[in-house]
Amino acid sequence: MKKSKFSFIGKLCGAALLMLIAMSIIITAVGVSMVEKAYYDSFAEELHISALQVSEMAGQWQGDWSLNSDNDLMKGDVAIHDIFQNQLDSLSEKTGISYTVFFQNVRKITTLTDSDTGLRMEGTTASEAVTSTVISGGSEYLSTDLEIGGNSWYAYYLPIRNSDGSVVGMIFAGRSTDDVAASIASAARRMSIISGIILLASFAIGLTMLLVSKRIVKDVVNGLEKLGKGDLSASFEEKNINRKDEFGDIVRSADTLKNKLNEVISATLNLSGEVTKSGDNLSTSAQTASHVSSQVAEAVGDISKGAVSQAESVETSASNTNEMGDSIDEIGVSVEDLSSATTQMLTAAKRTVEALDGLMEQNKTVMASMMDIDAQIKATNNAVKKIADASHSITEISSQTNLLSLNASIEAARAGDYGKGFGVVANEIGLLAQQSSTAATTINEIVEDLVTDSTKSMEIIEELNAAFNEQSSQLTSTKSDMDGVVTGVNSVEQNTQTISDKVNMLNSSKAQLIDLIAELSAISQQNAASTEETNASMEELNATFALISNSASDLKDLADSLNQKMNFFQLATE
Repeated sequence: MKKSKFSFIGKLCGAALLMLIAMSIIITAVGVSMVEKAYYDSFAEELHISALQVSEMAGQWQGDWSLNSDNDLMKGDVAIHDIFQNQLDSLSEKTGISYTVFFQNVRKITTLTDSDTGLRMEGTTASEAVTSTVISGGSEYLSTDLEIGGNSWYAYYLPIRNSDGSVVGMIFAGRSTDDVAASIASAARRMSIISGIILLASFAIGLTMLLVSKRIVKDVVNGLEKLGKGDLSASFEEKNINRKDEFGDIVRSADTLKNKLNEVISATLNLSGEVTKSGDNLSTSAQTASHVSSQVAEAVGDISKGAVSQAESVETSASNTNEMGDSIDEIGVSVEDLSSATTQMLTAAKRTVEALDGLMEQNKTVMASMMDIDAQIKATNNAVKKIADASHSITEISSQTNLLSLNASIEAARAGDYGKGFGVVANEIGLLAQQSSTAATTINEIVEDLVTDSTKSMEIIEELNAAFNEQSSQLTSTKSDMDGVVTGVNSVEQNTQTISDKVNMLNSSKAQLIDLIAELSAISQQNAASTEETNASMEELNATFALISNSASDLKDLADSLNQKMNFFQLATE
């Protein structure tokens, strides 16, 4: 087998290494970019806090910012230049941050020096961009690359406000961009070193895995090459077989294949030996069978003698069959009588069911009528209740009218002669109210009697409904029982018909049995004649056994050839 110059695993590990290098470069580049942004954000926050710190330090003097007649910076009534300059110099030395206090856009206190002259940059002005944003706009300002005194600065400007809210100056806090760049470059170097260490460690791990993989694959390939050459004694390293990864699965599969091949080849060799033995046994068996066939021929003669005796037994069976046929005929007559009685019973049961159906329909009609009567009585009862309510209203109206008549009589009496006519009307209204009250009382008594009678009628109707429901339930149960009777009679009729069919079938089979017995008698007579033909067939069978013996010899030769071919494989010794 021709081996490739570069193994697949080597190519795979190489590709993985290239991808790892590419990923390291990309991750390092992205990391440096993110670190640079984080540093810039950190520096911006640091400078912002530093500017706020300077602003708070200025709070040690009360009052607004201003310039005195000598153009010195004032905070309230105090000239703060010298004191504040010393404080800012000390703070700048500790933090590495430069500070400046502007009044308007002019530097009044600063730690910055000009790179050419080496003098403090007091009296110089800020750029137009800074002035317009901070002084004019009142906003904070961040610059990442600001040119001041020949140097590049990363600076933050914070507006200074007086008590009236007006912007009168600004505070500067800055770092040299060289310092910022140096810090970022240092972080980038550290990240590059870490990435290189990780890359080297990954390369070492990958190389180790590559060597281990090549060793395992070489073990498998060597074993498979031996198997391909027929050497079934090939073995694999135990530590490779016991691995718990995919390589372990491969080695175990190859070892299983070797063991299975050993089993199959061993079984095949054993089988070829068995085939050889079987060929010998088959040849011997053929000779034995030839001898047995001669004995069979003699037995055929004895069978011929038994055929005569069999014919006599067949005739006796025919006589018994005729007697059985007579019994079957008698059963058929009894079955017909049973079928007739069953038919009559089924007809009567069906008439009973029909009568029950009619009775149930009539019961349903009566129940429907009773429900109508019940509904009518309930409607009447409701009407009577409404009349009672109306009568009660009439009584109340009569009472109110009577009271009104009394009041009218009193008013008429007060009116004297002018109220006499009105008093007569009031008296008449009072009489009418009394009559209305009497009539209402009479109506109420009648209504109460009607309600009592209606209630009794409803109770009677409910009792009748309960009785009819019970009767309907009993009719339904009776009909269900009759349906069961009809079903049972139908089943009996069907079973009777089945028995009748079976009896007819037995009659038919009886005739066939008689014919069959006659045929058996004829066959028994023919058996004797067939024995001679059987003897001739036995001679042919002997010739066939001779051919089988020859085929057994050929089978033995084939088994020997198979053994020679199987010797190509070398079995493993235990």
